[in-house]
Amino acid sequence: MKHCSKGRCDSASRENHFYYCCSFLARFLFRAFCRVHLVILETPPLEGPCIAASNHISHFEPALLGGFFPRPLDWIAMEELFHHPLGRWFLGHLHVISIDRFGKNLTHNRQSFRSILERLRRGRAVGIFPEGGIRSGTSSILEKASMKPGLSTLSLLSQAPVIPCVVLGTDRLYLLKNWLRRPSLWIIIGKPIKPPSKEEKNRDQALLDFEEKLNSVFPALQKELYERFQLTPEDLPKTAAERRGTQRFY
Repeated sequence: MKHCSKGRCDSASRENHFYYCCSFLARFLFRAFCRVHLVILETPPLEGPCIAASNHISHFEPALLGGFFPRPLDWIAMEELFHHPLGRWFLGHLHVISIDRFGKNLTHNRQSFRSILERLRRGRAVGIFPEGGIRSGTSSILEKASMKPGLSTLSLLSQAPVIPCVVLGTDRLYLLKNWLRRPSLWIIIGKPIKPPSKEEKNRDQALLDFEEKLNSVFPALQKELYERFQLTPEDLPKTAAERRGTQRFY
C-alpha cells in the first residue's frame, strides 16, 4: 500500500481533526447503545480519491458511516441544513458540501459539483446518497430503484472508484426506547467499483455498463447481509410509520 509522507499525513490529520473527534464520539455512542455488525469485503483505498455511496433509510447513516468507514468522508448534504449559523459552522468543519436536492438553484449546484471534483482531485473521499433522500421499499436502490444522476458522472470525471455501502437497522432508531434495547445495526462495505476510462472508445456503452453494475451491487450487498446474519424481512428497511407498529427490536 502506498504510504504518505510525514508532512502530508500531519497536514491531513490537522485538516480532519474535528472530523476525527466527531467520528470517535459517533462510534462510541453507536457501540454503547447498539449492536453494530460491520462487514468489509475489501478495505477501501486509504489514500487517493474515492466515492462512498450508500442507501439512505434514516437520518443516522452519515453519523454511523462516519464512525465506522475506514477513512474520513466529505459528505454531500441538502443545503437546507446550512441555513442556521450553527449548522453551517458544524457542517463546514466536517467538510460537508451542500447541494440543492430539488435542482432549483443551478448556479449553486454547479459550484457544488466543481467543489466535489476538486475534493476528489485532492485525493479526498466523498460520501453520497445516490437516492437523493430517505428511501425504503420499491423506491430504494436496495430494490433496484433508479439512482439520482451524478454518481456515475462524478466517478467517470474524477476516475475515483465507487465504494458501495449498505446500512440496515437504523430506521429503528427513531424510537428513543429502542436505543435502550441495543438494536442491531448492519453495515457492509463492498469492493471498489472502478469507472470506465475517459479514453474508452465506446464511452456511452461503457458508461451504461458501469451504471448497471452500480444499480445491481446494492441489492447484492443487502442479500449478503441477509444471508450472512440470517436476517428476516422484519430487519429490512421500513418507513417510520411502519416501525412505530413493530415490536421486534433486535
